[in-house]
Amino acid sequence: MEKVSAQRHFSIPSDGGHGETDLIAFDPSTDFTLQPWVREHLPRPFSRGDILIGGRRPEPVGSTMNFFGKLLVVWGKLDLTGVGPTERSVFGSFSTVEELAKESRSHGLGTFGTSPLTGSASAFLLRLSPGAGAGNVRFALSSVPEVQVISGSGLGIQVRQSIRTILTGSIVFALVGLWMGGLLLFVVYAGIVAERKSELGLLLAMGLSRTGLCFWLAMEAALCAFLGAVLGVLLGVAGLSLFARTFGYLLATRGVTFELPPSTFQICAALLSLLLCSLVAGLGALLPTWRLAGREVYQLLREKSE
Repeated sequence: MEKVSAQRHFSIPSDGGHGETDLIAFDPSTDFTLQPWVREHLPRPFSRGDILIGGRRPEPVGSTMNFFGKLLVVWGKLDLTGVGPTERSVFGSFSTVEELAKESRSHGLGTFGTSPLTGSASAFLLRLSPGAGAGNVRFALSSVPEVQVISGSGLGIQVRQSIRTILTGSIVFALVGLWMGGLLLFVVYAGIVAERKSELGLLLAMGLSRTGLCFWLAMEAALCAFLGAVLGVLLGVAGLSLFARTFGYLLATRGVTFELPPSTFQICAALLSLLLCSLVAGLGALLPTWRLAGREVYQLLREKSE
């Protein structure tokens, strides 16, 4: 097992006096199920007297909730998780819930029982190490009759693996596309250079260095590719905006969160695309130009005159 996190569930009277609220004690130092879902929080560490609330609760971050006469600060709010009970629950550390239990007992209430909360739990959340089988854990725990084993469906793991496969395939496809683009530019510039032998020979005869000639033609190819890449980036931005305003809006109206990557990430991706396209084009045009520049000037001029 990679990680174990304890939780304990209580049903307590709500702060408004209407109905009950699910209060769940957890250990922030070992938690791996709640804190990754925090959508917004106060600009300070989570401490004693702080609570997390579900995404569908109305209380804003920074407000207080009153339980048994004790005020607790809403440190953060979870995003919508899709797990019904979690959306309206309240979560606090074991030390915070222990203080609530003492306050409850001072009012003569038996909501939290008489035993101390420290060292006790109603559920243990287990995260297995990569490659570990859940069946072995279920078999080992089935020998304890007091323990009820509830395992996930593995859907999250399957989704992550599918996304990883899609990402790997996308990267490979992009690299193959760049390679094919470089080969195409190599073939195109081989023909262009062959047609411009006399012009290039005259430039060499006028004193242009062979390195300068190669650099000039490579920059010409890189500039053309850069302009084409700019057009591609603009089309990509338009397509992404159209997708966000159509399908993304449809998801949002049905309660499914749709988020685009951060603006900084999108800008970096666009700049990287421009750089790679220009670099591949320049390298694709460099080889035929370098081969031509290695020939003697009189050969270039004579072949054209013939």
